[in-house]
Amino acid sequence: MMPYVSGLEVCKRVKEHDNLSHVYIILLTARGQSFDKESGMNAGADLYITKPFRPKDVLLKSKEILGISNV
Repeated sequence: MMPYVSGLEVCKRVKEHDNLSHVYIILLTARGQSFDKESGMNAGADLYITKPFRPKDVLLKSKEILGISNV
């Protein structure tokens, strides 16, 4: 949990900002109910990952999003 402002609120604000709306947002959270995922996606998240997660999977997805390939 983030202090002061929720991750969903940050996500909404980023996606509503003209200069930041293109930013790819991955929500990494302990909240795994379908309602929570739906709320995250409605807030503008591009990907919703729940804990526990495999760091390797996050790294691979990040590389895919950034267009980085292993040589």
